[in-house]
Amino acid sequence: MTNEPDRIIVQNRIDFVTGAVDRYLEDVDALARLGVRAGQLLEGRRAAAVHAEPGEGEWSASRTLGHMIAYLSALRDQVTRMAWMTDPVLPVVDDEAEAERNAWTSQEPEQLLASLTAEVEAIEDLLKHLPDSSWGRAGLHPGMGRRSIVQHVRGAVGHLGGHLDQVEAALAAPGR
Repeated sequence: MTNEPDRIIVQNRIDFVTGAVDRYLEDVDALARLGVRAGQLLEGRRAAAVHAEPGEGEWSASRTLGHMIAYLSALRDQVTRMAWMTDPVLPVVDDEAEAERNAWTSQEPEQLLASLTAEVEAIEDLLKHLPDSSWGRAGLHPGMGRRSIVQHVRGAVGHLGGHLDQVEAALAAPGR
């Protein structure tokens, strides 16, 4: 039987050997860059510009950012389930309910950015401590089928990057 300090040393050795931080560092960095880009897009923006819809029926920058916040929160929950459970069925976000509950389109740009940054940092912290062997663990997404953590994270980076393009376009619309 080992005492507590020995167990910690063994855990540190396992983390070092698996190289989680090295092998998937680019994936974690890609996710972190989303928060940086969002900050750059919102810098100096007034609430009116962030809340304005670029066209009829199109999402405003604030609505898109709200979707991203909800998506990141769900991603963190899904990755946690995949890391700790065997083949979990991943819960899907009810985007409209989240938008209504959080009133994304009435929040100040600073609030939206703080929430987005907090979610990015939370998933980044989870991922950078995930052992290499866990990145292959899978879950069952109702709409996308069976996916590993690495597939899920890479898909999320692409999805969220597309939404940042959408935010940029909304903020560049005439009259902003």
